[in-house]
Amino acid sequence: MKEFRKILFDNYRNGQGEISSGAVYDDVRAQWPYYEVNYRRFLKNLPKDGVFLEVGSGPGSLLSWLNSLGYENLEGVDVSPGDVAFANSHLGREIIRLGDGKEYLKKNTDRYDAIFMKAILEHQPKEDLLPMIEAAALALKTNGILLIDVPNMDWLFASHERYMDLTHETGFTRESLTSLLRLLFEDVKVYGSLLVNPTRAQKWLRKPLIRLLRFIFYILGEGASDMLFESRSIIAVASIFHKR
Repeated sequence: MKEFRKILFDNYRNGQGEISSGAVYDDVRAQWPYYEVNYRRFLKNLPKDGVFLEVGSGPGSLLSWLNSLGYENLEGVDVSPGDVAFANSHLGREIIRLGDGKEYLKKNTDRYDAIFMKAILEHQPKEDLLPMIEAAALALKTNGILLIDVPNMDWLFASHERYMDLTHETGFTRESLTSLLRLLFEDVKVYGSLLVNPTRAQKWLRKPLIRLLRFIFYILGEGASDMLFESRSIIAVASIFHKR
């Protein structure tokens, strides 16, 4: 890892993490509603005694949510010493290891029923994307799933997401994320993230506004009307690994 990136990640807990996601450090449950709305449906076919891994577990919010649902065989890996210490302190046990996600995956072939990567791939240099995904694919059990959640570069305010973090390296749209995952998986589905607890005004105005914007994009042409602009993040679920 280059020196500047290493310094940024070594100080991520009290630097970028605190700046961008301060609420979750105050209360790790702050992100639970997002997981309920966007991830819960993908857990229904996974065994309760399955082994789950989160790569880039940060403050440990996702793992704590999974634990609250009764999943106990949980693991995490993260490059930020501060985040690892913080997460393990509230999880109550040494669930999360300090280390490189790709190298950790390589050591655990055919081990996991599910691997989660939330807000991780955008931090990877482009040349590291395929090796990371391949390591994850090999670490999954036969019927395991890989869930990836990244900022959506088609979102109307995507430039903020892209440049808010100095460790961001790569941006994704629905098309590019699908293209990457299809190199290694037969079954790939990509969704736009859903709003958490939308207000009454959002429920009434959101659909007409989206239709209006799509019409404007249609007038602009060049396939713009097919952009997934209304979701801040894109979530991919991949399964059925095939070797290249």
